[in-house]
Amino acid sequence: MSVLAAVIRAGETPPIGAGMVPRTEAHLYADGLSRLVAFRVTDGPAFERIDGAYAPDLGDRPAYPVTDLLLAVPALRSLSSVGQRLDALSTKAEANYGRDFAAMVFTTAVEWGSDGYGRLFEARSQLEAHPFDGEITVTLTPAATDEQARALRSNLERIDGPTRVYAQSDEAADEQR
Repeated sequence: MSVLAAVIRAGETPPIGAGMVPRTEAHLYADGLSRLVAFRVTDGPAFERIDGAYAPDLGDRPAYPVTDLLLAVPALRSLSSVGQRLDALSTKAEANYGRDFAAMVFTTAVEWGSDGYGRLFEARSQLEAHPFDGEITVTLTPAATDEQARALRSNLERIDGPTRVYAQSDEAADEQR
Protein backbone atom coordinates (compact mmCIF):
# COMPACT_ATOMS: atom_id res chain seq x y z
CA MET A 1 0.00 0.00 0.00
CA SER A 2 1.31 3.44 -0.91
CA VAL A 3 1.80 5.85 1.96
CA LEU A 4 1.74 9.61 1.38
CA ALA A 5 4.96 11.17 2.73
CA ALA A 6 4.73 14.73 1.40
CA VAL A 7 2.68 17.05 -0.78
CA ILE A 8 4.44 19.64 -2.94
CA ARG A 9 2.43 22.56 -4.31
CA ALA A 10 3.77 25.15 -6.73
CA GLY A 11 2.01 28.10 -8.25
CA GLU A 12 1.70 31.84 -8.41
CA THR A 13 1.16 34.46 -5.75
CA PRO A 14 -2.11 36.25 -6.54
CA PRO A 15 -1.80 39.93 -7.56
CA ILE A 16 -4.07 40.98 -4.68
CA GLY A 17 -4.24 39.27 -1.32
CA ALA A 18 -2.34 36.32 0.03
CA GLY A 19 -2.15 32.63 -0.64
CA MET A 20 -1.31 30.78 -3.82
CA VAL A 21 -2.91 30.08 -7.17
CA PRO A 22 -1.73 26.47 -7.51
CA ARG A 23 -0.55 25.21 -10.90
CA THR A 24 0.84 21.81 -9.89
CA GLU A 25 0.52 19.46 -6.95
CA ALA A 26 2.77 16.44 -6.50
CA HIS A 27 2.45 13.61 -4.01
CA LEU A 28 5.59 11.93 -2.70
CA TYR A 29 4.90 8.36 -1.71
CA ALA A 30 7.03 6.36 0.70
CA ASP A 31 6.70 2.64 0.29
CA GLY A 32 10.24 1.43 -0.23
CA LEU A 33 10.98 3.47 -3.34
CA SER A 34 10.17 7.18 -3.05
CA ARG A 35 8.19 8.38 -6.03
CA LEU A 36 6.41 11.56 -7.06
CA VAL A 37 3.06 11.53 -8.82
CA ALA A 38 2.13 14.96 -10.20
CA PHE A 39 -1.09 16.69 -11.16
CA ARG A 40 -1.83 19.88 -13.08
CA VAL A 41 -4.27 22.08 -11.17
CA THR A 42 -6.69 23.70 -13.60
CA ASP A 43 -9.41 26.28 -13.12
CA GLY A 44 -12.33 24.90 -11.25
CA PRO A 45 -10.12 23.69 -9.51
CA ALA A 46 -9.61 20.28 -11.04
CA PHE A 47 -6.67 17.89 -11.00
CA GLU A 48 -5.29 16.38 -14.22
CA ARG A 49 -2.78 13.58 -13.70
CA ILE A 50 0.57 14.06 -15.44
CA ASP A 51 1.53 10.76 -17.07
CA GLY A 52 4.31 8.78 -15.44
CA ALA A 53 5.94 9.01 -12.03
CA TYR A 54 9.29 10.30 -10.83
CA ALA A 55 11.50 8.26 -8.52
CA PRO A 56 14.07 10.82 -7.36
CA ASP A 57 17.30 9.60 -5.82
CA LEU A 58 16.89 11.33 -2.48
CA GLY A 59 20.24 10.01 -1.29
CA ASP A 60 22.07 12.12 -3.88
CA ARG A 61 23.97 15.11 -2.54
CA PRO A 62 22.41 17.31 -3.71
CA ALA A 63 19.01 15.83 -4.55
CA TYR A 64 16.70 17.64 -6.99
CA PRO A 65 13.12 16.43 -6.36
CA VAL A 66 11.53 19.91 -6.37
CA THR A 67 13.84 21.42 -9.01
CA ASP A 68 13.13 18.53 -11.39
CA LEU A 69 9.38 18.90 -10.82
CA LEU A 70 9.62 22.63 -11.67
CA LEU A 71 11.58 21.82 -14.83
CA ALA A 72 9.23 19.03 -15.96
CA VAL A 73 6.06 21.16 -15.92
CA PRO A 74 6.11 24.02 -18.48
CA ALA A 75 3.66 26.14 -16.45
CA LEU A 76 6.12 26.05 -13.54
CA ARG A 77 9.22 26.68 -15.69
CA SER A 78 7.56 29.89 -16.84
CA LEU A 79 7.52 31.17 -13.24
CA SER A 80 11.32 31.35 -13.26
CA SER A 81 13.00 34.59 -14.28
CA VAL A 82 14.84 32.48 -16.88
CA GLY A 83 11.76 30.54 -17.98
CA GLN A 84 12.38 31.11 -21.69
CA ARG A 85 15.94 29.79 -21.34
CA LEU A 86 14.64 26.70 -19.53
CA ASP A 87 12.04 26.13 -22.27
CA ALA A 88 14.81 26.42 -24.89
CA LEU A 89 16.93 23.81 -23.07
CA SER A 90 13.95 21.44 -22.88
CA THR A 91 13.26 21.95 -26.60
CA LYS A 92 16.93 21.30 -27.44
CA ALA A 93 16.88 18.11 -25.36
CA GLU A 94 13.81 16.93 -27.26
CA ALA A 95 15.33 17.84 -30.65
CA ASN A 96 18.64 16.14 -29.89
CA TYR A 97 17.54 13.17 -27.78
CA GLY A 98 13.82 12.74 -28.44
CA ARG A 99 12.90 13.57 -24.83
CA ASP A 100 11.99 16.90 -23.26
CA PHE A 101 12.34 17.53 -19.52
CA ALA A 102 8.85 16.18 -18.75
CA ALA A 103 9.66 12.90 -20.48
CA MET A 104 13.03 12.68 -18.71
CA VAL A 105 11.66 13.36 -15.24
CA PHE A 106 8.44 11.35 -15.44
CA THR A 107 10.13 8.33 -16.97
CA THR A 108 12.86 8.61 -14.29
CA ALA A 109 15.64 8.82 -16.87
CA VAL A 110 17.51 11.64 -15.17
CA GLU A 111 20.61 9.80 -14.03
CA TRP A 112 24.10 10.93 -14.97
CA GLY A 113 25.01 9.72 -18.44
CA SER A 114 21.45 9.29 -19.70
CA ASP A 115 20.48 10.92 -23.00
CA GLY A 116 19.91 14.63 -22.48
CA TYR A 117 21.26 14.66 -18.93
CA GLY A 118 23.63 17.54 -19.74
CA ARG A 119 20.71 19.76 -20.78
CA LEU A 120 18.80 18.84 -17.62
CA PHE A 121 21.86 19.48 -15.44
CA GLU A 122 22.32 22.90 -17.06
CA ALA A 123 18.64 23.70 -16.53
CA ARG A 124 18.86 22.67 -12.86
CA SER A 125 21.78 25.06 -12.40
CA GLN A 126 19.98 27.89 -14.23
CA LEU A 127 16.74 27.46 -12.28
CA GLU A 128 18.51 27.41 -8.91
CA ALA A 129 20.79 30.36 -9.78
CA HIS A 130 18.00 32.77 -10.76
CA PRO A 131 14.91 34.11 -8.98
CA PHE A 132 11.82 31.92 -8.98
CA ASP A 133 8.78 34.19 -9.11
CA GLY A 134 6.31 31.50 -8.10
CA GLU A 135 5.63 30.04 -4.69
CA ILE A 136 6.34 26.53 -3.39
CA THR A 137 5.02 24.76 -0.30
CA VAL A 138 5.89 21.31 0.99
CA THR A 139 3.75 19.56 3.57
CA LEU A 140 5.52 16.67 5.28
CA THR A 141 3.35 13.93 6.75
CA PRO A 142 4.40 11.76 9.71
CA ALA A 143 5.25 9.03 7.15
CA ALA A 144 8.07 11.12 5.65
CA THR A 145 11.47 9.59 6.34
CA ASP A 146 14.39 11.68 7.55
CA GLU A 147 16.02 11.24 4.13
CA GLN A 148 12.90 12.48 2.31
CA ALA A 149 12.48 15.48 4.61
CA ARG A 150 16.18 16.37 4.38
CA ALA A 151 16.21 16.14 0.57
CA LEU A 152 13.08 18.28 0.18
CA ARG A 153 14.27 20.94 2.64
CA SER A 154 17.75 21.04 1.12
CA ASN A 155 16.32 21.43 -2.39
CA LEU A 156 14.00 24.26 -1.29
CA GLU A 157 16.95 26.11 0.27
CA ARG A 158 18.60 26.26 -3.17
CA ILE A 159 15.55 27.82 -4.85
CA ASP A 160 15.60 31.63 -4.86
CA GLY A 161 11.94 32.31 -4.20
CA PRO A 162 9.21 32.04 -1.58
CA THR A 163 9.14 28.54 -0.13
CA ARG A 164 7.52 27.07 2.95
CA VAL A 165 7.70 23.69 4.69
CA TYR A 166 4.90 22.47 6.93
CA ALA A 167 5.75 19.56 9.19
CA GLN A 168 3.72 17.86 11.85
CA SER A 169 5.51 18.05 15.16
CA ASP A 170 4.69 18.22 18.83
CA GLU A 171 4.66 22.01 18.56
CA ALA A 172 2.87 22.08 15.15
CA ALA A 173 5.21 24.80 13.89
CA ASP A 174 5.94 25.61 10.28
CA GLU A 175 9.11 26.88 8.66
CA GLN A 176 9.15 29.77 6.24
CA ARG A 177 11.77 31.64 4.28
